[in-house]
Amino acid sequence: MSTKKVLLIGCGTVFFGFCMLVVLAVSWWVHISKDVEGISVSVDAPLDVKLGETFAMVVNVANERAGEDLSVSDVDVGDAYLAGFVVVSVEPTPESSMHIPIDNSMSYTFDSLIPAGTTKSFTFTLRAEQAGVYRGDVDVCEGLRFVTAIAQTCVKEE
Repeated sequence: MSTKKVLLIGCGTVFFGFCMLVVLAVSWWVHISKDVEGISVSVDAPLDVKLGETFAMVVNVANERAGEDLSVSDVDVGDAYLAGFVVVSVEPTPESSMHIPIDNSMSYTFDSLIPAGTTKSFTFTLRAEQAGVYRGDVDVCEGLRFVTAIAQTCVKEE
């Protein structure tokens, strides 16, 4: 076999492999970019609190899927919202928590199953530490995909 044929076959194989990687990467991106289906999220938090007041921010997650469990891996609360508060407690107790700098959020890992047709609440007890208006995303994650709700609370000085 001539050197030209070997080079041509080698370059063709590399090109084919590269094309396959691109197709796989695009397919993966399309999959994780889709909204999570069969889930609704609401955030219940007071619109106004006083400086130093402790209150509950409740994240309600409803599994609207027919006969399929929902696996909530994490609940992420945006730094923009948490900037005025201290997290006193979280119920149920998360398995772990960590700051996600690329997302500017605090992530709480639950790995919680929600049976079809039921709702589960995640309660964050917060204490107002700084006056101002705080608004941010609350992401409920199923693996790499998530649904976003918005939390907003105004902290007023007494």
